[in-house]
Amino acid sequence: MNTRKIQNTLSVLAGLLIAPTVWVINMQLGQILPYIDCAQQWHHSAIYSFAGSAAALLAGGLSWNWTHQERNTASLTATSRFIARLGALSALIFAFALSMQGIASLVLSGCER
Repeated sequence: MNTRKIQNTLSVLAGLLIAPTVWVINMQLGQILPYIDCAQQWHHSAIYSFAGSAAALLAGGLSWNWTHQERNTASLTATSRFIARLGALSALIFAFALSMQGIASLVLSGCER
């Protein structure tokens, strides 16, 4: 496999791989960080949630941008275009979920039991 083909494959799959991975990491951090938030009176959970939302949006943007950049080349198939657009839309859904988790961690202090 040449480098260009690997880069194209990763660009197509970025939204389907990076966004759910960031969400899973944020869910695990959501089990740990409320205790730290309560002890330090700081919003670590919100910071990581909004950073994860930005990462998911960047991954979705990478997938979406790939469909428009590679339009003139022969490497763009209907299947790869569908997967890239699906990845972009799923990354948007994960970014929404991450931003809702960030807003919830701003509303709740972490000291509620």
